[in-house]
Amino acid sequence: MLQKALNELKEKLKGSRFGLIGVGNIFRGDDGAGPRLIEKLTGAVSFPVIDASEVPENYSGWILKSDLKRIVFVDAVEFGGVPGEVRLIPVEQLMISASSTHRMSLHFMAWYLKENWDGEALLLAIQPASLELTDKLSNEVQVAVEELTEFFIDLDTGLSSQ
Repeated sequence: MLQKALNELKEKLKGSRFGLIGVGNIFRGDDGAGPRLIEKLTGAVSFPVIDASEVPENYSGWILKSDLKRIVFVDAVEFGGVPGEVRLIPVEQLMISASSTHRMSLHFMAWYLKENWDGEALLLAIQPASLELTDKLSNEVQVAVEELTEFFIDLDTGLSSQ
């Protein structure tokens, strides 16, 4: 399932300026997957990466002022998959098809961006194993974060050489 999501994402990002926004709480286990990915990518890629923590809506102004055509939010989302599974979900479908601790803010942000920005917002959702109070990711989600780190570094390298 990871490869399918990444192939779909790569196709959507091809030829467009994009940025990555990690969403989550690093002290709630797998909910910290988005920020942990951003931590690994900071300084390793040429496209913008932001750790929005639990307040992605605080970055709506930055998105509107940027010349980006796509924003990819990365968040732990309960979508009924196996822990560590990754899916690409249109952000506006978040309220319908999945559960995130940030789904209301992401849902309203998607609506706001759709009304005020001509770009596309995407959600790279990672199925959590645990949202317990800990600063550690589960093994399954840690593996997914490592694979996503490799994917984005490889994607950036490919973009840089074009």
